[in-house]
Amino acid sequence: MTAQIRNRGAAPVAHLCTLAPVERAAIRCLRGWRAGPAPRARIRRNLARVFGPAAEMQEEILDLLMETALMQARRPLTFNALDHPEVTGDENTLAEMIAAAVGGERDDALVFALGLLGPHAAFQAVRLAEDLGLALLGLVRARQRVAPAGMLH
Repeated sequence: MTAQIRNRGAAPVAHLCTLAPVERAAIRCLRGWRAGPAPRARIRRNLARVFGPAAEMQEEILDLLMETALMQARRPLTFNALDHPEVTGDENTLAEMIAAAVGGERDDALVFALGLLGPHAAFQAVRLAEDLGLALLGLVRARQRVAPAGMLH
């Protein structure tokens, strides 16, 4: 058995196309953050288009959330490639944490965070997720204004 097979966080739990827009945007940002300079530059441009001068702060929040998740995780987290259609359990947990936090459901967000992180890091992640979730909501709404509903992905 390989390590990936034994790691439950690697199990596919959903497809990107079936997720709500905020969760889908969260996973794309998380994957893009990990994928390198080109995807990070695209995230930076998208944030700048929507938030102008405040975009840098949003990018810092994404950086802090990812650093917290990766450095304070109870175990190594699993992520798929940027364009992979399936969502890992870890990606889904982070996306659900962000969605719950932005929806004002802090207790639920904390439950998701505690599944991946220790208590101190989980509280920090939820605080960051609230801010990042609002930024993602702004990106989703901006995209919906520009693209027909059937074109979102």
